[in-house]
Amino acid sequence: MHLTPRLKAIADSINKSRTIADIGSDHAYLPIYLIKNKKTERAIATDINVGPSEIAINRIKQWGFENVIDVRIGFGLKVLSPYEADTIIISGMGGMQIMEILKQNLEIANSAQKIILQPMRDSYLLRKWLSKNYFYIINVEVVKENDKFYEIIWTSPSEDKKGSNTINYFDDRLISKNSIILLEYIDSIYNKYKVISTKLKNHNTPNAIKRRKQCVKMMVYCEEVRSWVQQNAKM
Repeated sequence: MHLTPRLKAIADSINKSRTIADIGSDHAYLPIYLIKNKKTERAIATDINVGPSEIAINRIKQWGFENVIDVRIGFGLKVLSPYEADTIIISGMGGMQIMEILKQNLEIANSAQKIILQPMRDSYLLRKWLSKNYFYIINVEVVKENDKFYEIIWTSPSEDKKGSNTINYFDDRLISKNSIILLEYIDSIYNKYKVISTKLKNHNTPNAIKRRKQCVKMMVYCEEVRSWVQQNAKM
């Protein structure tokens, strides 16, 4: 079974789980892969829509995994019970939507040993929320898929209520890896803000001027991070 680079990175990070819950599983590719490769004993595939859930059920039956993969229809973590899944995966959604799913079901989220998140956007805001709500960020990775870059965040509930750590736009764990893909990722962010800044060049409204200053600040930050990573990357 072929997984996308994003899902493959998630699957490769799982060694042995009792029960994984794949939230918004769509057609259950990831749960099937994890069961097939003996990375989890059981799996729960959820989706808010009936259509994808029915396709998932049929696909699971084709593999003969209907006794070890349960398909549930519902929003977010509402379909789970506390401690039912030791690993929760939420991928392919916006960071704000993932944040809302966790926020609405903190009891369920806090009962898991590990939570793997793959936001399609707003990963920085998601990491800030995780830190403020006492989730320990274990690791962050960036994956390139179809010329786009996506962050994957591994986190776990933390008992440390002392406060949140400083969260940077580019996570410190990511920067320390000195990867070539990271350099490309930084360039993509730089170019995004450069395009916005250029479009605002001839606009002199207070909001446009403020936004352009923000863009320039981000571009300088990207240059600084890139310079540090480039000096330490294994070329």
